[in-house]
Amino acid sequence: MRYAFRTLLGLGLVVMLAVPAAAQQGRGGGRFGGGNLAQLLGNSGVQKELKLDDKQVDQAKELAEKTSEKMREARQSFQGLDQEERRTKQQELNREINASTLKAAGEFLKPEQVVRLKQISYQVRGIQAFSDPEVQQKLNLTDSQKSDIQAIARESMEETRGLFSQDQSPEERQAAMKKITELRKQALTKVEAKLNDEQQKTWKELIGAPFEYRPDPRPNN
Repeated sequence: MRYAFRTLLGLGLVVMLAVPAAAQQGRGGGRFGGGNLAQLLGNSGVQKELKLDDKQVDQAKELAEKTSEKMREARQSFQGLDQEERRTKQQELNREINASTLKAAGEFLKPEQVVRLKQISYQVRGIQAFSDPEVQQKLNLTDSQKSDIQAIARESMEETRGLFSQDQSPEERQAAMKKITELRKQALTKVEAKLNDEQQKTWKELIGAPFEYRPDPRPNN
């Protein structure tokens, strides 16, 4: 049980760092959304933002459910890996899932809906979006900038290590989440400061208008 908790916690912290600090301020976010396109498509708030019709909503939910099952199966293979290996595998899985989701969603979404979905994803992913090859290419990041951003991401991960534990009270976990939110904000600010004026302009275009992501309530909650 303790190992299972540590495994979930390790993956959870990676995803939590992917959420932009502005999540709590109306620019996007969510507890463990991580910017996965399929998960976002299954969210009622995102569906409303994309202005999906009833048929599209059904198709989006179906795609989200199928993808969620694939991810659960894939994560079984992560057991036994150390935290760094799990993080790498999770990033690889997310890239593969997002690519397949875009291809599938493109069959029922309008072009402008696909664009907005990607903007929301970048907002939710926050600092981790800068590891996306497409984002790096569009921003024309230099090797030095990539290295600096990776260092900031590692520093943020280290700062969050140990903030959560299975023995914490609800109040302690709330305090830990507040601390992580502040660390996310600081990390994203540091990354954006590494961008030149043109890159910052492009980044704002990539994330689009602010969107407040709220996870749907769990069934029976």
